[in-house]
Amino acid sequence: MKSFLQQQTLSLLLSLALVPALLSACAEKPDGTAEIQSHPPVIFPDYTDVTVPVNIAPLNFRLQDPVENLHVTVRGDDGQTLHHHGKQHVSFHPKAWKKLLKGNAGRTLTLHLSALRSQDRQHIAWPPFSIHVSHDSIDSHLVYRLIEPGYEKWHIVGIYQRNLENFDEKPVIRNELTGYNCINCHSFCNGNPQQMLLHMRATYGATYIAANGQIEKLDTRTPHTLSHLTYPYWHPSGRYIAASVNDIKQFFHAVKEKKMEVFDLESDVVVYDVAHHSILSAASLLTKDCYETFPAFSPDGQWLYYCSAPALPMPDHYDRIRYGIYRRPFDAAQGRIGTTTDTLVRADTHSASFPRISPDGRFLMYTETAYGQFPIWHKDADIRMINLSDGSPTEVSLLNSNDTESYHSWSRNSRWTVVSSRRENGLYTLPYFAHIDSAGRASKPFLLPQKNPDAYDFLLYSFNLPELVSGEIQLSPYELQHAATRKTATQVDFHVPQPSRSRLR
Repeated sequence: MKSFLQQQTLSLLLSLALVPALLSACAEKPDGTAEIQSHPPVIFPDYTDVTVPVNIAPLNFRLQDPVENLHVTVRGDDGQTLHHHGKQHVSFHPKAWKKLLKGNAGRTLTLHLSALRSQDRQHIAWPPFSIHVSHDSIDSHLVYRLIEPGYEKWHIVGIYQRNLENFDEKPVIRNELTGYNCINCHSFCNGNPQQMLLHMRATYGATYIAANGQIEKLDTRTPHTLSHLTYPYWHPSGRYIAASVNDIKQFFHAVKEKKMEVFDLESDVVVYDVAHHSILSAASLLTKDCYETFPAFSPDGQWLYYCSAPALPMPDHYDRIRYGIYRRPFDAAQGRIGTTTDTLVRADTHSASFPRISPDGRFLMYTETAYGQFPIWHKDADIRMINLSDGSPTEVSLLNSNDTESYHSWSRNSRWTVVSSRRENGLYTLPYFAHIDSAGRASKPFLLPQKNPDAYDFLLYSFNLPELVSGEIQLSPYELQHAATRKTATQVDFHVPQPSRSRLR
């Protein structure tokens, strides 16, 4: 015969075992008098009807309506369920979430929400919404710069890496280690986190290239180029880096609808030979009649893409200058740009910037705005994409909003893109992810998940230049600090090939 203590313990365990079932029942049908809302629940971030990678971190969110006793049931097509019971902030256990996604790859999650409305304590429920789980995984890490969205100067600037499979964030480098200078334009070779480049300006100004566990510090200004290397892009071989050299200026508008303009007085495109510390004259677009900028190599390394516009007096014609996207053949063996020019995007009525080719070589994504080449301050800036096989546009309208969409990068499997957007409040740039299917169609974007969705309310920084990479950067911030403060910069030269001489017989 069981003792009284044993009976009480058994009774308690049975009661606890019934709690999940009761919560599930409450979540799906709290009572027969629940008032069914005519619209889906308003949640932040908006994860309703999105497509997500199978390896994404939990999509924690908050319900925007004031309620009590919120019940959430997440049901996978495979029969798995997750439950939440509590306040308006919904958080999922990482291990349970990971198991749920894995079991529902290529399937759908259905979310049911119900609660007591605070003002009248009426039991309400919302129509369920779905989250589709793609078989396609996303690169494990995102690298970005966090910067205050100011116009005149910076203070705290840092480059960070975030593990997209969980909520781990680590600094790559913060400028408090390097005299509060400007740190910008991080770039990676084929999304490899161990082969990267970044610039520092002002204190310890130089270009830093990290590869094979070593860091090079370079002075990239030469008598033959306008400036230090500015906007970089790696050749897939790792041997070359294309970059623009720019005379950048800015001015401020006197009307509240527009804040500022960033423009070039001059700009060229050059190619840097990593092995020989040399800018190649035979691989440079140095022209006075055109402004060239924002280079990008094709994934096979055979083409150099870039933006170009006819030179106009600036800033007088700042709102008339329009950039097209062009490409020229590139001979990696000789380090030469060909002379034949293909036009990919014409600059008849709009201006294009940030050309980025999908790693499978099929699509060209770019930013379109009314004029200029720096769309971050243009509310009309949108993402566009063409199929490189025939130049036809693809359907990516879901990527865009009523505010600025600007920088973007691809995952290595060409199935995901991350886009910089100011759609939340018009001021802070945040990273949104979207699936790109085999036909080039984009799904509804979703905001980078955070452990606490309130984080975006208190983080007064913009996410700048989001780049997807295939793993964690192993470089320590203190290694970069040592390179900046202790190393002497290697001077880059401008290679002018010597005329060939015939051999005497």
